[in-house]
Amino acid sequence: MLLSSADPRNYGGMAMKQVKIGVGFGLWRLGMPPAETIARVAERAEDWGLDSFWLSDHLLAPSPELDVVATLSLLASRTSRMKLGPSVLLLNLRHPLMVAKSFASLDYLSNGRMVMAVGTGANLADYAACGIPVEGRGKRLDEGIEVLRTVWRERVASYHGRFFNFDNVTIEPRPAARTNNDFGTMDIWVGGRSDAALKRAARLADGFFASFQTPAEFGASMAKIHDYAAGYGRANAHIESGLILLCRISSSRERALEEMRPMLTAMGRGAEAYLERTVYGSPDDVIKGSPRDPSLFEQLDDEDPPNGAIEEEDEPAMAGESAT
Repeated sequence: MLLSSADPRNYGGMAMKQVKIGVGFGLWRLGMPPAETIARVAERAEDWGLDSFWLSDHLLAPSPELDVVATLSLLASRTSRMKLGPSVLLLNLRHPLMVAKSFASLDYLSNGRMVMAVGTGANLADYAACGIPVEGRGKRLDEGIEVLRTVWRERVASYHGRFFNFDNVTIEPRPAARTNNDFGTMDIWVGGRSDAALKRAARLADGFFASFQTPAEFGASMAKIHDYAAGYGRANAHIESGLILLCRISSSRERALEEMRPMLTAMGRGAEAYLERTVYGSPDDVIKGSPRDPSLFEQLDDEDPPNGAIEEEDEPAMAGESAT
């Protein structure tokens, strides 16, 4: 995973001010490791000076996956400097007040190291399983983000929206105050692929999380976000960005591919498209961005790229537009 902070005027050319590297866990496609192994990986990552540690979040999934809050508690107890967070949390499947309480507690236990990232998710079966309508899920996520910030910033908070209504709610401890973003509390990033997600990031987010994009795709997404942000009156907003990529370092590109093959096989359809958006090979291959040999892909399935699965969402209105 590569986390980057870039000059918004130069995203098309990917001119970067700073690049930070983090790691994370997703679905355990090859089986679950012991809990101690997970903790030691986080400790080693921090010893190497990596910036952050991230966890994916699914409900109905084809492979095992640990609960985000429980696992972040473990990581917080075994690290002291790395930022920690979900990438991304399916906020719509949970009441935002419960999420606000859990992540405020995690922020306290980690001494202010939590970063929140949220998204609607692409598996609509999750909504059915939780009894949550898929209609209006974009607006539900907008309100969820607003609820989080409201109760994190106000000692006695009230909120009245389409999906969430409450008065005089106090959550303590609240997250540590932040000076790096425009809202003064825990960072909230938005993930997703659709234009609605890009608009949501532009309007509400402290950062944007992309998954498995090429440099050109990532640059185009960020350019759109900054254009949309200007339309929402956030032309000077501080919006960070992150890109989730698979990574494998080995002695050569061919050797790295062989070491990744069990995982790619477990991924099934679309493995080639993921591989084309993966950082792998020798350190020199990765640094130089050496061209890939098409013959390396021969044994992998060829399906639509990961960006082909576009989640449908309500699109937030731009300034001057009416919200439906």
